[in-house]
Amino acid sequence: MTKSHSQDQESTLLRLEHAQAILQRDAALAHIEHMRRSRSWRLTRPLRMLMQLLRHGVINDESEYPTHLPSLVQPLPASIPLEPDIVEDSTSGSAAQHFDLLCFANIDWSARFQRPQQLMTQFAIQGYRVFYIILSPLPAAERPYTAHPVAPGVFEITLRGHARQDYYATCITEGNLRANAEALQALVSDYRIKTAVSVVHLPYWTRLALHLRKAYGWPVQYDCMDEWQDFPNIGQPLLAQEQVLVEQADLVTVTASVLYDKWASTSRRCQLVRNGVDFDFFARCCTPNTLLEELQGPIIGFYGALAEWVDFELVAAIARQRPEWNLVLIGDVFVRDLAGLDRLPNVHLLGRKPYSQMPQYLYHFDVCIIPFRLYNVTHAVDPVKFYEFISAGKPVVAVPLLEMQIYEPYLYFADGPSAFVTQIERALGETDLQRWDQRLALARENDWRQRFEDTRDALVELFPKVSVIIVTYNNVQLTRGCIDSLLRNCAYPNLQLIIVDNASQDSTRNYLRYLARSEPNVSIVLNEQNLGFAAANNQGLRLAQGHYLVLLNNDTVVPKGWLAPLLRHLDDPEVGLVGPTTNAVGNEARVSIDYQDLDDMEDFADRRASQYRGRCFDIPMLAMFCVAMRREVLDQVGWLDEAFGIGMFEDDDYSRRVQAAGLRTVCAEDSYIHHYGQASFKALIASGEYQRLWDKNQAYFESKWGPWQPHRQARRRANADATKMKLTD
Repeated sequence: MTKSHSQDQESTLLRLEHAQAILQRDAALAHIEHMRRSRSWRLTRPLRMLMQLLRHGVINDESEYPTHLPSLVQPLPASIPLEPDIVEDSTSGSAAQHFDLLCFANIDWSARFQRPQQLMTQFAIQGYRVFYIILSPLPAAERPYTAHPVAPGVFEITLRGHARQDYYATCITEGNLRANAEALQALVSDYRIKTAVSVVHLPYWTRLALHLRKAYGWPVQYDCMDEWQDFPNIGQPLLAQEQVLVEQADLVTVTASVLYDKWASTSRRCQLVRNGVDFDFFARCCTPNTLLEELQGPIIGFYGALAEWVDFELVAAIARQRPEWNLVLIGDVFVRDLAGLDRLPNVHLLGRKPYSQMPQYLYHFDVCIIPFRLYNVTHAVDPVKFYEFISAGKPVVAVPLLEMQIYEPYLYFADGPSAFVTQIERALGETDLQRWDQRLALARENDWRQRFEDTRDALVELFPKVSVIIVTYNNVQLTRGCIDSLLRNCAYPNLQLIIVDNASQDSTRNYLRYLARSEPNVSIVLNEQNLGFAAANNQGLRLAQGHYLVLLNNDTVVPKGWLAPLLRHLDDPEVGLVGPTTNAVGNEARVSIDYQDLDDMEDFADRRASQYRGRCFDIPMLAMFCVAMRREVLDQVGWLDEAFGIGMFEDDDYSRRVQAAGLRTVCAEDSYIHHYGQASFKALIASGEYQRLWDKNQAYFESKWGPWQPHRQARRRANADATKMKLTD
């Protein structure tokens, strides 16, 4: 940047600061003038004159109010740019935040690379942060958790616990629940986790995931990958906890139709999401290599855990019947009795190998086998290895698992040693290249990317749609700053943004057209004339599809995590309208600030969210720089009153109407947004039209509700106020 360009920017910034200072001064003086013309001011004038005489021994009408008043709207520290920082290309889809995933895992990340790791990797590739929480020895007592990156965007997490326990046989104890919850609170704070989903792989974690939903409003997904009944080492308490998890989870995904049939009628929502394959990875890496070059003759291959569900006697019988075949088994051994496999010369137990080498071993397999025992656990399995085997076009011989019947045209079923040998011989003699191509096509259709998309779409639907309506009138820089912060900081996945422009004369409309082209969830309305604040918001509300409706001013900047607390407070059916705290408003929602720039504002908002989590207080009026409501409230209360014209007092009016409907209007102490304040009224203040509009709308308001009561600037932090606070979690 050249020196002259830097000086130009500094000069522009100073001019903007000066203009804002004038705006704040004029707003304050206009409000004071209104106060002086009020009936209460006139009635109390004799008392003020007497007090002035007693204090100063002089009466001077001009000194009834000071000419140098502190701004009624708290000025921003000088270092905060009045023109908000705009991130270039911020309105592209890549700029938007995603929700985070807290994956309560069944196995360590490095144990094997199957469904848990595959799906979480897909989420991370698409920009989601994944916190993969494992069952492990307790971290050092002085540390609430440990975090280690195990893949781009994936952190393996261990939580401080209270005592060791058998994770597969028992439910989480009260001590471990408290300790884990405290550790997670530290993790949430350190990593600024605002919007998330708890993904549960093992029912042991049930109570912890449900605690997070109650505390933070995060949906719970149970990804059911196995039939736990009769599964090795699974205790009865865990089976009972699984029943609770299925009933309470917001979403249950299952890998097999057998599991779907078991849980569909019990769960709130059940969806079949089968296993899959990283097709491109296997296609790229299943190439000639020297790994098994020493083996002569046909290679019959299998990889996976060598556990109780593998029919070792079947494999041994195959090996004995065909000693000229080499049977290669890759994977950890979890049993003591291998039925003599370890003593057969044509059986090669290679142990666990890295996932990165699986395609290289697969290259050498002439036929792949799935030699499972047939019982309820294996009938509910959708083998990952099947999709990986066919990704190389390999013929597969498998026992007739119920879940694999849909793939009968693509493989060879066999039951018993003789049938297996016969089918393997058929597979070895296969010459029909069309069958090879069919298997490749099936694998390509079952890529993990498709499984990710199915899961992501199901998770997004767990978040009720929120429609945000923003009314604009000039001030394009403020508008860009507002929308940039919204797209950058809002991780809520089911958001509709509606922007209604009231005939702006600057470049606002060009910007909005660009925004509508580049953002699929953005709709715009371009009015030919200024219809006023209420009418423009009503236009947006009529287009809104959301279950939740938010009215947001364009002179605001939203930090990360601003929306979720508002929605949590709306879970209370007694609450009709909710708004955040802010730095610039003329009532009790205003709070003192200590930040010096917008980056520090994010930290300030985080501290408030943590300190006041779940707390709100009743407030007589919610200013419409930001308010949220349920759709049913709009249906009950109705549209904003368009008789207020350009604006002012429509927020007082709507708060009264909500209260008249028997609902509460509350300020969420755990939500904060930055508000520049009165940007659209600058020209009106300078011309004096602001005061005329104020008087007109005040008179209309009072015709509906009686005398208007001025808002209080701050709320006392006294013990009495504590009774007004409501814990919503």
